[in-house]
Amino acid sequence: MRAYWLIILLVFCCGSAKAQLPKSIAVGYVENFEKQPKIKFVKSSKAEYEQCEKSADPVKIKIKESKADFNLSTKSKTFKLKKTNNEENDFDGYEYIGYYKMLKMWAFTENTMSDNLGFGTFALLDSLSGNHYNIVSIGDGAIETPIPSPDGKYLVYYYNRLYDGDSAFIGVLQVNRNLKAKRVLKETLSFDTESFAVEGIRWLNDKTFVVEAYNTVKKDGNRETIIQYFKANIQ
Repeated sequence: MRAYWLIILLVFCCGSAKAQLPKSIAVGYVENFEKQPKIKFVKSSKAEYEQCEKSADPVKIKIKESKADFNLSTKSKTFKLKKTNNEENDFDGYEYIGYYKMLKMWAFTENTMSDNLGFGTFALLDSLSGNHYNIVSIGDGAIETPIPSPDGKYLVYYYNRLYDGDSAFIGVLQVNRNLKAKRVLKETLSFDTESFAVEGIRWLNDKTFVVEAYNTVKKDGNRETIIQYFKANIQ
């Protein structure tokens, strides 16, 4: 009888483990970006920005889900993730974003509530290896959804500081699926500014992206939004 209950306990533990995401690999720490070169911007234009094709990734493909949770499948396992419920005081959970076809990765956010303050992290789950990555944010909320370069070798993302006026952080990660798990995503370039916030980013080609930025100014007692465009090349 004792052996029977030990077997039941083992099965239960294994089943519970399958429902848990693997320990995440964090990337995007500011101190790591500080060791890398800064993004060098030059002036661009609305016309050049509109020449850039909008990224097709991530795609919101259909997944198995219910009101309470959703499933993300990898080559070896399927993970059931509890959905975020903003109507509850305690809304710890996940929000499905989509699937990066080029990267073969699921995108979602991990959301928590503490002392009436909400926190979020952007996450990736490799559908082939099952590796779990978190892209560290410089604020409380998750970064904006990263945009992959046309060749899938880079991810560019941004975070606007909500309480610091026109202020933003832009980060570029290099993607190399042939390396070990901890080096698949690597901090490559960054830019921190208090001169503008970011409206959007698009890739012009495999090595060049254009930023649509804005800042708010007072004019004749009214607040006006000024749009600017900047371009950067990845060396």
